[in-house]
Amino acid sequence: MGRLCVTLMFAGSVIALLAAALFQGIMTPGDGSYMAISSFGGGRVALSEPMRYLAVAAAGAVVGAVTAGMLYAAGARVDPQRRIGTTVVAGLLGSAVGVAPVLLAVALMVDLSDWLSPLVPYAISGAVAYGLAVAAVFLALRAVDDPATSQTVQAVAAVLPVGALLATICGVAGAWALGFATVTSTWIVVIAIVLIVLSATFAAGRAIGLRQVTDN
Repeated sequence: MGRLCVTLMFAGSVIALLAAALFQGIMTPGDGSYMAISSFGGGRVALSEPMRYLAVAAAGAVVGAVTAGMLYAAGARVDPQRRIGTTVVAGLLGSAVGVAPVLLAVALMVDLSDWLSPLVPYAISGAVAYGLAVAAVFLALRAVDDPATSQTVQAVAAVLPVGALLATICGVAGAWALGFATVTSTWIVVIAIVLIVLSATFAAGRAIGLRQVTDN
């Protein structure tokens, strides 16, 4: 049940954050202000915007855990030998490390040299993230002596550019829907969308790799 629970808790958190941020961005773009909510004692409690999103993520995780328990009770099981979760986590971590420098530079509003196009750091970061993601998947699967390691790595290497392109398009569409506002809700929407698309991409790569082994 552990794998199923962790998977659905992660999915629940991401979906809850996406829904909350979309609602926040469309209705009242977040500006870091505080919101008062009712407490169990009948009083009012002020929550900052980050704390509000943490509460939403926790609620999504709880819903995911409850759903996992219900599915497990109904007989649903996750085959640990498929290692889809391992592939997704490794790929996401590799991608995150690759894009971290650019995201940090954007967050700190680092000025670029006049001769350097803004697209150059993004291109370099994308290439590094691609290489690290593929390498992370290889190392994670090789560490457990997975028989479909090479097939999975080849499949991930093939589908990841398509997934990255789709994640970029969907992320930009999400930011556009919120007016490209540089507020917390917009960042959360874009990150959640990218996580969902890339997770599906790595899972698809693993499924293709497993299918190749089965067919052979």
